[in-house]
Amino acid sequence: MAGTLSTDELRRTLRSATAVTDSAFAVLKSISALINDKKQEVTGREMVLRALERRNEFGHCTPILDGLTRAIGLFPYADPEALDFRDSVAYEFHRPLNMSENLVFHREQADVYRRLLDGDSVILSAPTSFGKSRIIDAMIATRRFKNIAVIVPTLALIDETRRRLSRQFSGAYKIVTHLSQEPAEKNIFVFTAERAVAYEAFPRIEFFVIDEFYKLGAMSEDTTRTVALNHAFYKLRQGDGQFYLLGPSIETIPHGLEEEFRCYFYPTRYNTVVADQERVAGRGHDLERLVTLAKTLNEPTLVYCKSPARVNAAARALLAAGVGVDTPSLKPAAEWTGSSYHPDWVFGQALVRGIGVHHGRLPRSLAQYVVRMFNELRLRFLICTSTLIEGVNTKAKNVVVFDKKIGTKDYDFFTFNNIRGRSGRMFEHYVGRVFLFHEPPEHRLPFVEFPVFTQGEDVPGSLLVQIDTPDLRPAALDRVRKIADQEVLPMSIIRENSTIDPEAQIGLAKAIGDDAHVMSRRLSWRKFPEYQQLKAACELIWKHLVDAKRRGGVRSGSQLAMKTWQLRKTPSAAKRIRDELTPGKYAAKSPDEAVERVLAFERTWAGFEMPRYLMALSRIQASVLGRQGLPTGDYSAFAAQVECSFRNPVTAALDEYGVPPQVVERIQPALGETDDLDRALVRLKTLDVQALRLGNFEAELVRDAQAGL
Repeated sequence: MAGTLSTDELRRTLRSATAVTDSAFAVLKSISALINDKKQEVTGREMVLRALERRNEFGHCTPILDGLTRAIGLFPYADPEALDFRDSVAYEFHRPLNMSENLVFHREQADVYRRLLDGDSVILSAPTSFGKSRIIDAMIATRRFKNIAVIVPTLALIDETRRRLSRQFSGAYKIVTHLSQEPAEKNIFVFTAERAVAYEAFPRIEFFVIDEFYKLGAMSEDTTRTVALNHAFYKLRQGDGQFYLLGPSIETIPHGLEEEFRCYFYPTRYNTVVADQERVAGRGHDLERLVTLAKTLNEPTLVYCKSPARVNAAARALLAAGVGVDTPSLKPAAEWTGSSYHPDWVFGQALVRGIGVHHGRLPRSLAQYVVRMFNELRLRFLICTSTLIEGVNTKAKNVVVFDKKIGTKDYDFFTFNNIRGRSGRMFEHYVGRVFLFHEPPEHRLPFVEFPVFTQGEDVPGSLLVQIDTPDLRPAALDRVRKIADQEVLPMSIIRENSTIDPEAQIGLAKAIGDDAHVMSRRLSWRKFPEYQQLKAACELIWKHLVDAKRRGGVRSGSQLAMKTWQLRKTPSAAKRIRDELTPGKYAAKSPDEAVERVLAFERTWAGFEMPRYLMALSRIQASVLGRQGLPTGDYSAFAAQVECSFRNPVTAALDEYGVPPQVVERIQPALGETDDLDRALVRLKTLDVQALRLGNFEAELVRDAQAGL
């Protein structure tokens, strides 16, 4: 094959090992022409990556491919032994300080890193494969900061980030992930936004990171969490520390933000993997088409679904069709989940066929486990919702975009771009594959709003009240003054109930004040309520505070009270799952649905919503009734117990370290009865697992948790 190949010819040739061998020089000559044309830089880099996938077929032309790799700045893929003097100098120039010898940045990673070294704050918008997290590690390795905060979007990312940072920095920093942990002299705080807002022991933060920063502008998707993220950003900026915001490709940020926040916006399309995209053809039910496709895939594959129910349906379809590979090594895990939850739950049944299930309702330890099994290539398929797409690293060659929604809402091109960006991985798969069951959304990258900066009319009052008066714009200041001027509820209480709408709080305070004597009799309980007291509290919470978008399987205040009471009276998840299957009008239709109901309540309501609403009601009733000289309640002890599902707080916390509550209870005698998480972690690290008489799966989980400390 002579002459210069067109882009289409290059792609076609690079798909075939034989074609590459037959025309190696022509291929590389054509790629060289592309990378030397500024207008074709992105295409040229794509072709280099496709060529690297076929590296073994280039034979005596391989040194030319290495030269092209260095020319486009892909130094991580370079062979240091094959570099001449000039390239060796450039290679070393791309090595970050104080990091392991085998870590080298590509050209634009190094550019961002040097900007941060110079003291600039950076907002980085880059493709999924860019290697944004590596820059965090490199900045920590400089040892120039005493206190660092890393804000991640999900609890799943807390564990992944903690483990990564612990491996490298646990000797120099204390890694803090829970509100109960006290800081040491030097700390790395790894929190979700909600935990960052609630944490009261922050020292001055000198450097902070917000991962998936685009969620600062996601007010229409999830007001509560978006307000929390903006509040966390504002709180951390008050220490005047340097910051690094990172996320997938976006178009623009608000005008004037760079000057106001003294930062640099760095948008780039530089990627280190490429993906081939194709529609899934065929007619018939989409689950049947998924089965047909899955039978052709032998590499690690993510299957994106819109909801946990859809994940279960997809897993069931693959199992029914015999898709997957017998995986006897995962049989102990399947048996354990069957006995701990339900023997017919799809999670365990799928494991033994090499199929993982992942969504936001899973116990955190099990969610971590399936990701680890997938990355260790013990699972061929990982069927997931958006909770896995948001930043969790996997070794997926293929991504199947099965649904075009998140929940009930169509995703936009930005979210779609984020999902498909999970195909391929640096050093694992140069070329990924994306299979689409629907047409992609309109190609448009978003403008990301920063509500804490713009303070527009649509910014909730729950965020504006957290901003200091000198930082409020005139229109926002007028809105805050109207809230502050009312006399029903003090501003201090409104601010303390962060993320909850001020008007909703004021409405609740009025309802309590208008019937103060009756309310006092119902609400003046402390520690643990009687059932009718809990029901009265839940009905007030439901009527005045609960956002209609966040009801998560609960239909009324009385049902919220009933489920909370059941959780207290029946700590066994397996027993509550069986109860959900008891015949009756509201019985679950299947074991999968029963398990999902129980897990959803524990994660959504007990673990997050119920404690914050209880504490909001506690503060409001204490303020209103106290000013009238009536008996008041204090719900803090009960709210804390709800948050940890009425277990020892350490038992609940260790789930995030990879040890399920059922296993913690078995090793409790060896851990001791402490409620101090730091002390429990020290004991966990030194446990003799062999002496604990655990099952194989339980022992594996404990050993993995020890390795991550």
